[in-house]
Amino acid sequence: MYCGDETGSFIGEIGSHTCRFGYGGEDNPKYVVPSYVSDKKQMASSCLTARAASQELGSILRMPEFSGSEPLLDPNAFLRQGDSVQDWDNLQVAWNEGMDVLRAKDTQKHTKGGTLYSTTVKRHKSTDGKCIHPILAITPGFTQFDGYGPKYSASMKREQYAKYMEIVMEHLEATSLFLAPSPMLAAFSLGRQNALVVDVGAGGCRVTPVIDGHILQHSQRRNGRGGDWLGHVTWKAMLEQKLPVTPRYQLRQKGCTPKSPSFHNWAVQDLMSELRTDPHVSVAAIDDATSRLPFTNYENAEVPSSPSASVEETTPSSCELPDGTSIDLTTPFGKDVTRIPELLFTETTSFSPQSSSSSSSSSTTSNLQTLSNAPLHHLIRESLLAVGDVDARKDLVGSICLSGASSVFPNLDSRLSAELAALLPGFVKPKVIASRNSVERRYAAWIGASILTSLGSFQQLWMSRSEYFEYGAAMGVQ
Repeated sequence: MYCGDETGSFIGEIGSHTCRFGYGGEDNPKYVVPSYVSDKKQMASSCLTARAASQELGSILRMPEFSGSEPLLDPNAFLRQGDSVQDWDNLQVAWNEGMDVLRAKDTQKHTKGGTLYSTTVKRHKSTDGKCIHPILAITPGFTQFDGYGPKYSASMKREQYAKYMEIVMEHLEATSLFLAPSPMLAAFSLGRQNALVVDVGAGGCRVTPVIDGHILQHSQRRNGRGGDWLGHVTWKAMLEQKLPVTPRYQLRQKGCTPKSPSFHNWAVQDLMSELRTDPHVSVAAIDDATSRLPFTNYENAEVPSSPSASVEETTPSSCELPDGTSIDLTTPFGKDVTRIPELLFTETTSFSPQSSSSSSSSSTTSNLQTLSNAPLHHLIRESLLAVGDVDARKDLVGSICLSGASSVFPNLDSRLSAELAALLPGFVKPKVIASRNSVERRYAAWIGASILTSLGSFQQLWMSRSEYFEYGAAMGVQ
């Protein structure tokens, strides 16, 4: 047991898209880096140069099977993304780099106020090479894994926790450790002990009930409709329209062939992320939403009317890609680009998924109750119905917390609230809680960990190094 008031904890979160590191008590992570490792040695910081394309790229968490040549259109294929650690060596590289950049082993790193960690002289390191801060590691918080049954998923989860503790305690040589699931911390970031956490991330949408700080495992629901899947659908739509999809590294060196297929996927996803996070992309109100799926059935699309002068001043008529390709936002295809987030709420998805992946994914999701391809508001309804306690269900529906990097689309919270009001019974009043600060919503779990480690009542929950070697990893798993 590690006790103390000012612990100065070191917090790390390994996500499927980025890794976040920083110190407890701060308002946001100070080191954010993509979740890819170059040549098993260092974190890959950029996908913009041809030099980076020549390096072997590896992921940390489990990712979808992707060939690199064609978009992956089946959302069920993304159910495995980020649910478990795939390469423990890459995980150790990420933690070592985060601790090195933020000088977690330096005993006097806070003596030069206002100076960036990476620009100061790294002196006064701990004599035994250990991290001088207690470490809080944020785990993904998935209750079931794609491709495995419920019993094996529980066993695999315990193995993941035990291995994580072994890496932090024995390889990173932490003084003390605490493992916390991200849905619980996301609820804490919004000041909620009981909440229905809706995480819209890169790998999909996940709905997790949290009661008194504990996750209701059998009530968690998730799908594969996340930011990466939206990027692949946009990629496919651009190919259908004969629009070039040229990542930046190919602009700097034409004909460059990446050493790893995942690098091209990463570069294309970076381009698609830039396209869908432009100001012209937003979520339409439920009254303004059309029944036509984005990127389909263009012959029945409405002919765009001439906008008024006030609309022309506020709404851009086109957007330009890095290679100079211009997309006219007044055409049916351009309008679909501005309504990409609509796919989070549609009953069906754009384009027909590949037959092989579709058949395997459909059988997988039928065997696992918590995995599906339902739209976001249906996921929330299914999760609420899986909660047995009626009083707890009433508390959860009044505290629906929205988080995740793909939840920052404008008007997403109001659209979700309207969809739930139309779907749920009339006597139920859903309330969607979302921070207006995009940074707080993007890093909700990390901010919740920063708040948690700053509480004096939390300090007795640390698992010390001596307790780990006395009782083993089983104590931490419990």
